[in-house]
Amino acid sequence: MNNEKLLLAKAWDNRIGCAIAIDVLKQLQGEDHPNEVYGVGTVQEEVGLRGARTSAHAIKPDIGFGVDVGIAGDMPGVSDKDAAAKLGDGPQVILYDASMISHKGVRDFVVNTAEENDIPFQYDSMAGGGTDSGAIHLTANGVPSLSITVPTRYIHSHAAMLHRDDYEHAVKLIVEVIKKLDADTVENITFN
Repeated sequence: MNNEKLLLAKAWDNRIGCAIAIDVLKQLQGEDHPNEVYGVGTVQEEVGLRGARTSAHAIKPDIGFGVDVGIAGDMPGVSDKDAAAKLGDGPQVILYDASMISHKGVRDFVVNTAEENDIPFQYDSMAGGGTDSGAIHLTANGVPSLSITVPTRYIHSHAAMLHRDDYEHAVKLIVEVIKKLDADTVENITFN
């Protein structure tokens, strides 16, 4: 694009989620943190969150994050009421979608981490549609989960558009969260 920060491609949903997982794992390599981290690229999210369900049952995570595209509202024909997020204003912390209500403890922990590290973010919600977090949070006795998304224009088209800074801030936010999560923090999030 003329603005080099804007990236246009087909199928950002959800190649960007896979790219974020890969970059998070790369940045954590060699870092001292108390976690075993899995990055999973799943299948059939759009038709029942099937891959997330089987992956979460196999992994049995303590905390789960769905990383996906979100809806950017800064385009013709979309009002702020319908999609408030804007390209370049940071990744979206999803309050709820059609598949789940985000876990308040995880959400507060992520937001506090973003604020401590000056990582921009936006709140958003989606009355329709869902992310893999919708299946992850139902695993076993329940997994505290949250969706973190990258605002994207024209999802499900051959010309989806997102902002590189939102991508990079999503990676940084997840890395910083993982570095801070230890057994006591997870227990506090889970049982408080």
